[in-house]
Amino acid sequence: MLINRETDYALRALRALTDGKKKTLASICGVEGIPQQFGYKILKKLAGADYVTIRRGKEGGYTITEAFPKKSLYDLLAVMENPTDVSPCLVPDYICESHRAEEQPCKVNKILKVMQQDVNDRLRSINLMELLSE
Repeated sequence: MLINRETDYALRALRALTDGKKKTLASICGVEGIPQQFGYKILKKLAGADYVTIRRGKEGGYTITEAFPKKSLYDLLAVMENPTDVSPCLVPDYICESHRAEEQPCKVNKILKVMQQDVNDRLRSINLMELLSE
């Protein structure tokens, strides 16, 4: 799993908001180097997942939600990059060319499952607020 551009921009946008102040899209994108059209799409997705609040109008802007300090890096990846598996063979119903659906998973699959759990546990241990606050 690699962090894609959308997740990178989401991290940057959230970093801009960790001071708790309301900011405009232009402000967030300008400071963090995010294209505005992409920034709007990302912030809308983050609002839908309860990371940010959007206030429209003249006095509008973006702020982080009360739920944000409880979010982990794993949570963000699950929103931005679903699925977050290290290999397609870990996705339910994936049929690998190395074995048929009715057969048991291969040794590589078993090792990848353990590795995936280790990665997930580590990502869950990284609090976004702590990661992004200075």
